[in-house]
Amino acid sequence: MKTIKELKNKTSMFLDIKSSKDKDSSSSPASSASSTPKYKSNSNSRANSSDNLNNTNTSINNSTGSSPLCGADILKKNEKPKTLQYLPSNINNLVWERATSVEKISYGENTHFLVVTFQPNPLVEEYFQVLLKSSTSIGQEVYVSILESILKFPIPEMRLLEFSDEEYQEMSKSLTFLSDQNSNLNSFIKKELKKSFFLVMEYNPDGKTLKELNYKEYFTGTSGDKKLIQLGQIIAFDMFCNNWDRFPLIWDNNGNFSNILFYEQPIKNGWYFSLIDSNISCINNSSFTVGYHRYINRLKSLLYSIFKNPNMESNQVKKLRELICKTFEINLNESSGVLLQKGILQGVQLIVNTITLNILKDTKEKLQHLVKCDTDNIWKKSIDSIYLPFLMDVLDKFDEFESSNHNNKK
Repeated sequence: MKTIKELKNKTSMFLDIKSSKDKDSSSSPASSASSTPKYKSNSNSRANSSDNLNNTNTSINNSTGSSPLCGADILKKNEKPKTLQYLPSNINNLVWERATSVEKISYGENTHFLVVTFQPNPLVEEYFQVLLKSSTSIGQEVYVSILESILKFPIPEMRLLEFSDEEYQEMSKSLTFLSDQNSNLNSFIKKELKKSFFLVMEYNPDGKTLKELNYKEYFTGTSGDKKLIQLGQIIAFDMFCNNWDRFPLIWDNNGNFSNILFYEQPIKNGWYFSLIDSNISCINNSSFTVGYHRYINRLKSLLYSIFKNPNMESNQVKKLRELICKTFEINLNESSGVLLQKGILQGVQLIVNTITLNILKDTKEKLQHLVKCDTDNIWKKSIDSIYLPFLMDVLDKFDEFESSNHNNKK
């Protein structure tokens, strides 16, 4: 296994990316097999703490249910265990022959996952679950996830699995076996398995979309202010990545509040949220000049209004708050918008103090060489779409307003 480790300047952070040794691989998911590549991001902050985006995983053998100790033989085939306390999710060293069930869950119209339940010990009724996700823009999601990990944002632990891995074949056999009594699910799984890459992600069943919560009370109480500030920090990162799909703040869209999971109790690092389906949408200046400048100008207008009057709700944030109120029939007053702005300011400051050109550039460079078999150049196209000049322009605007705000406080 070839490991590349690079020390990041300014933030003293490591970006570790692991890829497998070269092996022969075929051009289709159905017939390829090689050792398992992993990517791992360790981010050491100024306090010298670290977060692992991925851990080591080993390839496994699978008999897809033929073993007498197979978890699928303990339960009725694809029967999800009920009224049981799940063990913490474990994405490493998965024994796919011990998968007991698979189901499809959706967060919004276009965000679909598979939830796989495992019984690690076939003689003990204990289970854990993992999420599986695939998309044609998965390289962008991996890139964003590394940045989120560096910033210590609330993302699930994850690792990349490509179809040239032996484990991919074990996973494929298990998923098709468990779903063969459900034609719709089986068809969806077979369609997904034609894609080149999957993310294996930890799963916490306590996470819920805003619609599933008692959201009328969620932003009240002693933790309500903290939740709104944390939400503002997430908004700041989405502004940086032009992740327009989640919060309708820069662009005029309805937003997709379902790709963020909410928790009643804080999880990692005190966060009440978990980010799923993060993405990046870089506007290429040479191809979309009008859109490029429109985004930068709207960003500057928003930053100006927030930094100039942080204790007065801006028109843009007011519009977002009112949309949330209308969509979920809840009451968030103007002070809630001010708390969102406070979080945005904190998020901008964190990004300016943490993200550098070297981090953006080195992360992209390492990911370009991560995978060994890229059918139809899906991975390459995804990584190539990350336009660094756009990200640097946004970072410069963040820095400009943050520096001005810092000087005004002196």
